[in-house]
Amino acid sequence: MHTFTYKHFIVFSLLQIVFLADLQAEPSRFGVHVAIAPEISHISYDEPAVMKESGPMYGFSVSSIYRAEKGLGPVDMFRADFTGTWGRVDYSSTQSGNMNGIKDSMFEARALAGADIASGGTFLLTAFIGFGYRQLNDYAGGMVSEEGYGGYDRQSNYRYTPIGIEVASGINNNWTLGAVAEYDYFWSGTQRSAITQANNESYTYSGNLKNSQHDGYGLRASVKAVRRLDSFSLAFEPFVRYWKLDNSKLDIVLINGVPAKFIEPGNSSTQYGLKVSLLY
Repeated sequence: MHTFTYKHFIVFSLLQIVFLADLQAEPSRFGVHVAIAPEISHISYDEPAVMKESGPMYGFSVSSIYRAEKGLGPVDMFRADFTGTWGRVDYSSTQSGNMNGIKDSMFEARALAGADIASGGTFLLTAFIGFGYRQLNDYAGGMVSEEGYGGYDRQSNYRYTPIGIEVASGINNNWTLGAVAEYDYFWSGTQRSAITQANNESYTYSGNLKNSQHDGYGLRASVKAVRRLDSFSLAFEPFVRYWKLDNSKLDIVLINGVPAKFIEPGNSSTQYGLKVSLLY
């Protein structure tokens, strides 16, 4: 599975160049531009003293960026992003044992507005703010750990506001270097756990869990090297994305007819990887 998807990441990167080489890039930074980017990453999710998951993710992102030449009031830039990634992760827990090869998928949509706060020549510094939605799916339903515990599907939903700055500076006619730093203000989250998939002869859950989350934050950072070619540009962008969430609100279900309280424990996740973007 890992070798197959890694090969597809490489092939997708090359096909971008082959099929879109005839598109003419706008020589100015103004107007509408599109970026298509396969990405490869590694994600680690940790609930201290409870469990850990980690593994590779493969996918792509699509971005549409509009820059106004004269500005629209205080706004100089609008941007819409969509990212989808898939992979398999390995689960480990001192309580319930290990479980390998769990399918994961993650989808994220973001809308941003930005204002140029410093510019001159080929230098540009932009502050931005917006809204983001992130969904992570973990498909362990039907799987059994090495200790005999049944797995179940989980879904995390985050709603947040990205706040950050982006800097770019041309170093010659062909290369531009840049960086992004971002803080993600966490508004709310919902954790859904289909624990009834783990029902067995010893434990019967009366329903699935829905835990509300309200405390946490995210961080992002990346550096970018952009190479301008005749008809398009290529961008190489290593990145890191981090989330830290506190304990969720309680939810109550019955275990063998007896009420039991459940929380989604405080957790953190770290994702680091590489995007290769075609810009036109």
